[in-house]
Amino acid sequence: MNDFSQMHRRRFFQLVNGGLATMLAGGVEAAPRGIGPELRRQYCSSLFGQVHYWALGQGPALVLIHQSAQSSAEYAAVAPLLSDRYRVIGIDLPGHGQSDTPDHELSCDEYADAVIAVLDDQRINVAHVGGHHGGGVVAFNLGLRYPQRVAKAVLSGVARTEGFDLQAALDMPMSRDLPVDSDGDFLEKTWAIYRRMSAPDTPPEVTFEPFLVSLQQRLRAYDMHYAIYRWDWLQYLADFKIPALLLEGADDSFAGKVKALHQRMPGSEYRKVPGGAWQFYERPAESAAAIRAFLGA
Repeated sequence: MNDFSQMHRRRFFQLVNGGLATMLAGGVEAAPRGIGPELRRQYCSSLFGQVHYWALGQGPALVLIHQSAQSSAEYAAVAPLLSDRYRVIGIDLPGHGQSDTPDHELSCDEYADAVIAVLDDQRINVAHVGGHHGGGVVAFNLGLRYPQRVAKAVLSGVARTEGFDLQAALDMPMSRDLPVDSDGDFLEKTWAIYRRMSAPDTPPEVTFEPFLVSLQQRLRAYDMHYAIYRWDWLQYLADFKIPALLLEGADDSFAGKVKALHQRMPGSEYRKVPGGAWQFYERPAESAAAIRAFLGA
């Protein structure tokens, strides 16, 4: 029996409706789950509208960039585990979370430029930068195009396989493409996808967090997946000079061949950590420990 059938359908819909109502009505509690009132929310202007971000802690800046179809909530559990040593900054990229929806589909370069706008707003000249999946590719872009602004990079689950078929990726339907139906079957199908992306031991209530964020993301005009697909970043590996940690979730079927990528990036470090595609939701302590070890604290 699958997770959805174990959860009473009516109760499931109540949870979804309640979660979306909170998110769409302003969004938003005083702080992401797991972070106390010391967190500070801010907005900055960019070429792509207002960008929402939050900061926690003091010390060297550590900017964390969420994956496609998620938000800075992806790092709500890991930020408190790093904020004793770092000023952790979580960003909602344009078209995500509480940031404005841009008037066009952004490129990977433009997503990276939105991160630079946040750094400028905070008067941060140099920061450590990390990201997961698509957010990791944006972090790579930052290290490539703005090497003077990036001290170290944490690239989690970013390995694109050789022979990547761009057109096949662009043509592949995603969960946001499932049509909304009166019986809510699209919710069940989306839930099944998100459970498959989770590690086998991930509790359903943990999967429920990125699942809810993804439902809100369906309402946005553009999908960041496409910007990540279109940028052939592997051709720039030799030009990337920033010290890098390559993280791989042990059960992340979307990570690609991260260890093989590590072997192609001289000087990079590699570490496998527990978790699936929602690694920072699922196993924040292990992820934070790997980041701290790499950054040196």
